[in-house]
This record gives sequence, C-alpha cells and structure tokens, in this order.
Amino acid sequence: MSSLTTAHGATFIDQLLQLSQVDNIWTRMFSQPSETNQNPQPSAESVAPLAKELPLRILLAEDQWGDRTVALRVLRSLGYQADVVGNGLEALEALRQNHYDVVLTDVQMPQMGGLAMMRRLCQEWLPEQRPCIIAVTSDEMPQVREECLKAGMNECLSKPLAVDKLVAALRMCQFCGDSCELD
Repeated sequence: MSSLTTAHGATFIDQLLQLSQVDNIWTRMFSQPSETNQNPQPSAESVAPLAKELPLRILLAEDQWGDRTVALRVLRSLGYQADVVGNGLEALEALRQNHYDVVLTDVQMPQMGGLAMMRRLCQEWLPEQRPCIIAVTSDEMPQVREECLKAGMNECLSKPLAVDKLVAALRMCQFCGDSCELD
C-alpha cells in the first residue's frame, strides 16, 4: 500500500478529485440559478450579507472531510468563517477556550458524537452561557430530530445542508438558551 493510499483503498488524488467535484457542484449551484428549478436555492449574492446582518462566531464539529467541505462552503456563501474540529471532545475543548455563538455539529462522530457533546454542554454550562447548537445529520428519521431537540439542541438539519434551512436556523439562534433535559 503506497503512502498515498487510504485505508479504504482510495488514493489521496482520488479524494482531491472528489473534493474538486463537490466544489464544482457548489460553484454551479451558487453562480447559475436554474431556470427549470421551481424551488431554487438562494444565490450567494442574495444571502452573503447575512454575516454582516447577523455576525456569528461559528464552530463546526464534523469528522468527515467531504461533509466538512460542503458545510464550510455553505457557510462561506453566507459570509461566515468557521473554526473546525473533528469530534465532540474537541468541540468541548474549543468551547472552553473560545466564545462561539453557534456550534454546527454532526450527530455521529468518533470519540464523542453531537448528542453526547450536548449532554456534556448542558452539565457544564448554564443555558444562557451556551451557544446555539445545530445538529447536522444524514439520518432523516423524525426520531433523530426529536432526540436532538430533547437533548437540548436548538435545531436539527439534514445533510447536505440546504442554504435556506441553515439561514432560518441561524436566524433562530439569535436568542438561544433553552433548557436542556439531563438524563
């Protein structure tokens, strides 16, 4: 196995090509509105001022580089930069060191997923001290959303992130501090 081959057999070059394809898709989505699309995503120009209107410090907790790339691209299209960590433990450490208004977190990650991170957050921080927590999951089952909200998260969005849903969730996060249910 060469040093450029990953554990799954894909080469580093293959991964870069996949990343390039994701980048091309996002570029097309944000730069050319489709005439046939009845429900087009907002263009980068129409939502870019959101960061100026609603300045937020964002932490992204995501272990998968492809999902990370997509999330960062969507956030960038809204005018945001985000700090990135790879799991819930790293997110908690980042929250102890810096103030964040929003944490965008994958639900399932190694070492500590988003739900376990949220439960720990509820134990360590008072509701008014916590950032807004938005779960991001590839599991679209209603039970997953309910579990995230019950744990104290403010919203649960499906992957891939839809710009309009993320915008609505970020706008909702202006006044967080809902109480968490501790198990």
